[in-house]
Amino acid sequence: MKKLFALHPSIILDEFNSLRITGFYQLKALSEQSVSFQTDDFFLTIQGEEVTVLALTEQNAHISIIELKDLSIRYKPNEGPMYES
Repeated sequence: MKKLFALHPSIILDEFNSLRITGFYQLKALSEQSVSFQTDDFFLTIQGEEVTVLALTEQNAHISIIELKDLSIRYKPNEGPMYES
């Protein structure tokens, strides 16, 4: 049987020009050249020539990146719950 909802958060970088995040996340920073997210205890930062938000919902983000310059993932424990149970 196919599951309708993701069980775990996921981050997918496709062809180095499209980023998808599924699951709970927090948008930390956004500019024309960069975007930063935190999901669970990991902090993700993407920098490119041009960064465009294609979709943002409560459990899904889709970002377009033109000429990826830097991608970093850091372990940074969150100070509190990201969402209420």
